[in-house]
Amino acid sequence: MSSPGSTPFKAGKRHPFLLQQRVQEMTFWPCILLLLLCGGLLAWNPPELRTSRGSLSIILLGTAGILTLTSLFRLRAFARCRPDGLLLQFPLKSFLIPYAEILQTRPTELVRMFPPHQWPFAQGHFLAPISQATMVVIEMERLPLSTFQMRLWVSRYMICPDATGLALPVRDWLPFRAELDELRLRRPQAKHST
Repeated sequence: MSSPGSTPFKAGKRHPFLLQQRVQEMTFWPCILLLLLCGGLLAWNPPELRTSRGSLSIILLGTAGILTLTSLFRLRAFARCRPDGLLLQFPLKSFLIPYAEILQTRPTELVRMFPPHQWPFAQGHFLAPISQATMVVIEMERLPLSTFQMRLWVSRYMICPDATGLALPVRDWLPFRAELDELRLRRPQAKHST
């Protein structure tokens, strides 16, 4: 029960994950260009391409699907402080971590946690623009699932290599961490207050 005069906490602000934003940023313009090209060719309908209308239609629909999915995944990937714990929403899975299970939080940069020489060649272009981004490391006694299972739902760049926990790359990391730490410290006091 909260102390007299204190306002009950409602769900905090959504803090989108930078990795999902980066995926959408990388796919957005190529998808738009493909949509315009295929749509333009289908509308123009030159005689030379009449036999390719089926292929153009499949490319158009596939590209529209990719654009829609990456946009939805970006919207569905965030961290949010709630009264009952920290909600980690990933595109296809969510985890609610009770504040009591969080041992500590600390900031670090993605490039410090995952040095560039460890990046696979194909991921260098993807990670470079966000390599200096600050991540909020959430250290816990145990992960919500085994490391193998977590890798099915979460990017490997969000699983701490040097501790048991998750590294959350969010744009407004400072207010997010402040809100999270405040709630972590408030929870035990709330249990004992009458």
